This record gives sequence, C-alpha cells and structure tokens, in this order.
Amino acid sequence: MTANRGCRNLIGPLALAVGAALAGPLAAQEAARVAPSLPQGVIVMGAPQDVEISVSTGAEGEPVVSQTEIKLKQGGYYRVNFICVDAEDDATGFRFEAPELLANSHLRVVSAGDIEIHLQGLSFRALECDEQGRARFSFHPMRVGEYDFLVRNHEVPPGEVKGRFVVE
Repeated sequence: MTANRGCRNLIGPLALAVGAALAGPLAAQEAARVAPSLPQGVIVMGAPQDVEISVSTGAEGEPVVSQTEIKLKQGGYYRVNFICVDAEDDATGFRFEAPELLANSHLRVVSAGDIEIHLQGLSFRALECDEQGRARFSFHPMRVGEYDFLVRNHEVPPGEVKGRFVVE
C-alpha cells in the first residue's frame, strides 16, 4: 500500500462507519470488518519513500545538487536524504534549508548516522555537513504548494543553489 492510498483508504471506512451508526447493527459489523487497523495516531503504515539530494562541489567551488525539483503528494510519507559527497571540513561543508516545506509538514524523524531524533510535529531549521555523510528527515507534506529549498556552502559570500519541492 502506498502512503497516499493509506490516507485515502481512511475516508471510505469512516463514511461506512458513520452510515453504519445510522443504519443499525449489521452495518456496524460490516464497518468494523472493512475498517483499517491503524494504531492510534498513525497516519500511514510502512516505510517512507526515499528522496535523495546529493550535494558536491562544482568546478568554481559552488554547490551542485543532484536534483532541483522534487514532486511529492500531499499526505504522502517521505524521507529526504541529504548526502554530502565531498565535504571535508568546516570550510568545505554544505547547508540545506527548506523552511516553508518544514512549516507545512508533519515531521517524524531526523537522523544523522545512527542517531535518531523522533519528532511530533516540531521543526528544525537546517541540516549541515562538515564532512562526507548523510543526514535525513522523514515527514508528511500537509499542504499543497511549491516550497523552495536552498543549499549553500560555507564561503563568504556563500555559493548557493536553489530547488523546490512541489506538493500536489
């Protein structure tokens, strides 16, 4: 089951349950049989869909990202993997920011290596790497729209590349 189907599949059984309450005991039994068994507070079941944004250093020292437009579905379950390919130290690292996307999403987990921070709708500002590696966050986009992201290096002034998340 995809994340989106999981969200949509809640609407039918909910309508069936409401109708069953009005129709009587046989309809209520049918509603209980068809309704999905999601634990309380769970939006979707299963693993998130991975989205990778790799960043490396271009010929002029500017950040280069693997993709600049990422399409998502409202209510889906995603995990952004921010991968720093060639960062070596504080001077060659990168920073990823997507404040509007984060403000319009239900955040679940932020992780770096084996460290996970489980969130309940709280936000964070940015992911930054000063050496090769990966940081990631999982989330459900809750509002349709276009949300810019920015990746910049640590130069003064910083080299930047922009992209966007398109939530449909």
